[in-house]
Amino acid sequence: MAWDEAGLSGLQAQLAHEMLSRVTAFTFGPEVRLVRGVVTSPDRPGVGRVVLWDGQRLDSSVAFDVPLTDTQGGNIPSGDIAAALRSVAVDRSEREIQEAPRDAFGIPVIDASAPVHAFVAEPRFKVPDALHAAAAAFSLPPEPEEAPELRLRGFLLLDRTTCRLYVDTPESQDAPPFGIDLPLQDEKGSVTVGVTAVHSALPVLLLGELERMRKDVHDPYCHAVYDLADWLSGS
Repeated sequence: MAWDEAGLSGLQAQLAHEMLSRVTAFTFGPEVRLVRGVVTSPDRPGVGRVVLWDGQRLDSSVAFDVPLTDTQGGNIPSGDIAAALRSVAVDRSEREIQEAPRDAFGIPVIDASAPVHAFVAEPRFKVPDALHAAAAAFSLPPEPEEAPELRLRGFLLLDRTTCRLYVDTPESQDAPPFGIDLPLQDEKGSVTVGVTAVHSALPVLLLGELERMRKDVHDPYCHAVYDLADWLSGS
């Protein structure tokens, strides 16, 4: 089967969407943990259980019970839970894991309710969280009856404060995507995942406002680059 350029651009968009799940992998120093399972805690309503392992030995598995709602009863976004869980997992000692109660599969279970709630009260995101949030806003599939206004074709972390998303429109066909630079930190220098609102505003900017934000740079991965950092900060 021979693919035309338009078809290949669709495959590229699928690849970018799939790779997003790898951006925020659970890490323990030089080691990486994979998600072995996600289940409902059998005896704790409103609590999910996430099982991590090293991808090689099942006896490396550790389960973490995470609350699905905050202390006021509001839902906790899944991205916030994942970000909190990365910090929780890193802080667990081997002794705590060994002494933890075990489930029916022999997996030690650690209650992460308190640290997750503490994270929600005072978020401490990392750069991969911000990169994932920015790219995911353009990678979510549209509703069945709606045509996508913008499509993520790729993404690149430029440095610890900026990412570049490569997007196109339904009219792009086989044309190269364009790049938009987004900040990953707020005005205080803290990592933020709050730049996703640009997804709803960008189609409006495409009508004419975007051109004044064009950067004089060469990027072989796109035909033009636009810097939205100042626009998002209101400066």
